[in-house]
Amino acid sequence: WLREWVNPAVSSAELVAQLTMAGLEVGRIGVAAPAFEQVVVGCVIGLIPHPDADWLRVATVDVGGVEPLQIVCGAPNVAIGMSAPTALIGAVLPGGLIIKQSKLRGVESQGVLCSAKKLGLAETSEGLLTLPDSSRPGQSVRELLHLDDALIEIELTPNRGDCLGMEGIAREVATINRCEFRPVSTDAVAPMLDATFPVSLLDPAGCPHYVGRVIRGVNPTAETPLWMKERLRRTGVRSLGPLVDVTNYVMLELGQPMHIFDLDQLSGGIEVRCARPGERMELLNGTLVELDADALLIADDNGPLALAGIMGGEISSCTDATRDVFLESAFFAPAMIAGRARRYGLQTDSSYRFERGVDAQLQRRATERATRLLMEMAGGQPGPIIEVVSPEHLPVEPIIRLRPEWIRTLLGLEIPATEVEDILQRLGMAVT
Repeated sequence: WLREWVNPAVSSAELVAQLTMAGLEVGRIGVAAPAFEQVVVGCVIGLIPHPDADWLRVATVDVGGVEPLQIVCGAPNVAIGMSAPTALIGAVLPGGLIIKQSKLRGVESQGVLCSAKKLGLAETSEGLLTLPDSSRPGQSVRELLHLDDALIEIELTPNRGDCLGMEGIAREVATINRCEFRPVSTDAVAPMLDATFPVSLLDPAGCPHYVGRVIRGVNPTAETPLWMKERLRRTGVRSLGPLVDVTNYVMLELGQPMHIFDLDQLSGGIEVRCARPGERMELLNGTLVELDADALLIADDNGPLALAGIMGGEISSCTDATRDVFLESAFFAPAMIAGRARRYGLQTDSSYRFERGVDAQLQRRATERATRLLMEMAGGQPGPIIEVVSPEHLPVEPIIRLRPEWIRTLLGLEIPATEVEDILQRLGMAVT
């Protein structure tokens, strides 16, 4: 994933050393999946009922060999035309399980069609892992899904909130190696509808920048692409369907936490304000919380919808019946979030980032990126960007005077002015 953004001519071991020396200390290096062998792409080309078991079916599976295999399968989602991981005879699965030729209720089975759980890619599975239609029968599943990929876990210090997204880490790596940095496209998505929803900032000091967008006609039951599910899994985030997955993915990619509301559950307009006496709300995790007076909220005419920058409320969450959504991307002042999550016994990916400082100029880019991904995955027609800003409450971009003699004094190094300028510009600074 990192090498899609920046691909220096260094090994993973060298990259880890570079990150640690740059102050982004690497805590551990893992792999994307536990070890397994002889698991290939299999395409189901035939399917008949098992003669002696209603819950079993007999699949004919093309694994790229001279003859297809006969495999008995009990997965509810097995279907003609699907591609799934297929463990061949002699395959070794996670936990040391060796696949042998066997008979299930009297029918010979020449392998096993695998779920994500069986391959160690998920804690639970409801059926076979569906592989992309472009998968080639017989192709190694480890190669197809890049399961030998290195997972680099970075232990960030609290002042490096800019590196709580792939973009920030990639910018550092590009600067260290003086190589090309390729950010993802966050170009504007043209509105297809006039649909908007009112937003007011009643506490502009706590939330000086709020961006939203109405998207109508989404399909919440669409399948999240396997590549996105895998990236979420590798960063410890569970796939919850395309609507939530997109917001989590953009958070991991750009560093901007986002939230998505069921538009039909919203009333009147969005208000960003502090809690009123006696207000309570049920959070997405099922917890009912009494709201303190200094709790920053996202609310509508009927009351609280979310603990700003921490967790959404159950009342406006998306379900399989959701068709119209309101996408939120905001900047919350770190002082308004710091400590609030712990007060309610919470620490979320969102609060972790807002406490450390999210880029106050990122919200519109994140909304455009999430809109495009959501339309690709779940369809829908977007309205125009809704943007409310209180300029006087936004962080001020500092102007920093950098004197060459201070570099020599503090670092003990003589760095040419052209090199200093190049480093600063690669980090995204304007140099005069």
